[in-house]
Amino acid sequence: MRAAREAAGAALERIGGERADWGVVFATPAHRPQYAPLLAEAQKTLGTASLAGCSGAGVIGAGEEIEGGHGVSVLAVRSETLRAETHLLPGGDDFGRQAAIDLASRLPEEGTLVAFPDPFAIRPQLMLAELRAAGSHVAVIGGAAGGAPRHPATFQFFGRNVATRSVAALHLRGRGALGTIGITQGCQPLGPPCRVTRASENIVLMLDGKPALDVLRGRLPAGVSDALERLGGHLFVGFAPDPDQEDIRPGEYLVRPIVAIDPSRGALLMAEDVREGQPLAILLREGQAARDDLKTMLEGLAGRGGPYKFGLYFNCAGRGSALYGIPGVDAAYIAQRFGDLPIAGFFGNAEMAPLQDRNVLFTHTGVLALFGEGEE
Repeated sequence: MRAAREAAGAALERIGGERADWGVVFATPAHRPQYAPLLAEAQKTLGTASLAGCSGAGVIGAGEEIEGGHGVSVLAVRSETLRAETHLLPGGDDFGRQAAIDLASRLPEEGTLVAFPDPFAIRPQLMLAELRAAGSHVAVIGGAAGGAPRHPATFQFFGRNVATRSVAALHLRGRGALGTIGITQGCQPLGPPCRVTRASENIVLMLDGKPALDVLRGRLPAGVSDALERLGGHLFVGFAPDPDQEDIRPGEYLVRPIVAIDPSRGALLMAEDVREGQPLAILLREGQAARDDLKTMLEGLAGRGGPYKFGLYFNCAGRGSALYGIPGVDAAYIAQRFGDLPIAGFFGNAEMAPLQDRNVLFTHTGVLALFGEGEE
């Protein structure tokens, strides 16, 4: 497997050419028939059996992005202070409830969990809730594995083993395990947040005392308010990370889709239930605003910590060339800011990270986690 050997060899070279203590592997669906040999080659090259990862709609590494086609991204880590334990749990028939409970029972209180669930078997939002309910307080980062548009099944990597309908994970422990995390939004608010003043389950009827659809149209750019069909895939809403939160802080919101519009009632249908009184932001997915937000996030990360040894980037499959019109934007900006820092990532179906001390599920975002040796 030449691609795996080259990617793993390059990753090893970045840490001085010595064997790795552990590693991460992401691969595109084009490699699907050869996932197991690919992982075996990565193990052999890195000199470690301790690997975790998953399939992605695209991969990110060495300052480049590969969307579709053949792509492998490998991260090699050698550290005297930061250890990693790999896990693989089946999703079962309960959307991942038992997997989350079993995972929580294995995890000590400290460290960071890097998780790669199959979103077709494990509901990431439910997994995070079950981890919390089971008493786990570890920070969770990661992404829902991705697949090909025509064959959306996803795969999880554990050593040289390939699974599906599972969750693969790394538990990082030791000095530096908490990392520094940045979140960049691909959807930006159209004006200040609204207040839900009338709702029924997942139907928003009124915002700020007015029909919800009227409020939505009033926030849209001139010339498109009466042609909502032109904005399909671009209009979203933002919720606060805590369902009981009374406001939405700038940049700290969870992007969720508007499932449908009901003109007869002036209502918006959401993908999840809402409550009267909660804040709600109206969002527009737009490339230039996303680019600006990415640059701001990277500047903030550069000033918050370091020196860093490596990073992981979890990018929504709805970003990349689908958002910017050209490939490679996120990877280029990250490389421009952090130079040759080893970073591996993939394009997935959702992203996970802590926000306001709560592990939450993101969509249409990029989550960048940077790790160093930590302080003595």
